[in-house]
Amino acid sequence: MSELQTILKQPNATVDSLLYHVYKERGLLWEDIARFSEELQKISGVVVHHTEEMKEQFPTTHHLKDGLYTREVLMPKDSLVVSFIHKQDHPSFFLKGSMSILLDDGHVKHIKAPLTVFTETGTQRVAYMHEDCVWACVYKTDAETVEEAEKEVYTTDYKELPEHIIFKQQLLCQE
Repeated sequence: MSELQTILKQPNATVDSLLYHVYKERGLLWEDIARFSEELQKISGVVVHHTEEMKEQFPTTHHLKDGLYTREVLMPKDSLVVSFIHKQDHPSFFLKGSMSILLDDGHVKHIKAPLTVFTETGTQRVAYMHEDCVWACVYKTDAETVEEAEKEVYTTDYKELPEHIIFKQQLLCQE
């Protein structure tokens, strides 16, 4: 049984302890989140990005017009979400619900909608939904299809980010 599965089975497990599990090894957070995501995918019932289950359980609306790509997703109560790594700065809008998110410094923050957030390049989040949540992002793009836009604005591999962003995160790890 993995450490994550052990945490999930504990009767006194909290959202904070679950999210902190990702951070505690103090390596590059992207690598910690990747390991956590791999552990999650071993658990029955986990939904993976870009699958039919994802489309059904996390309905997403896409708009692409005049150089802007907007993506709005509904995340159901009690879901644990591992976001993509964002490849550009952009505004995000938390429209409905409440969630706990793991911050880059290892702290867990409880947030409640409505809230406007400026997401920086390199940001990746792990979040637990206390209520049904709606989150929207707006990206600048010249893409002509949603698939092209998705490839342009986020990734699952931090090595696709600019070197200065990776270096900044490495410095954070050393603090």
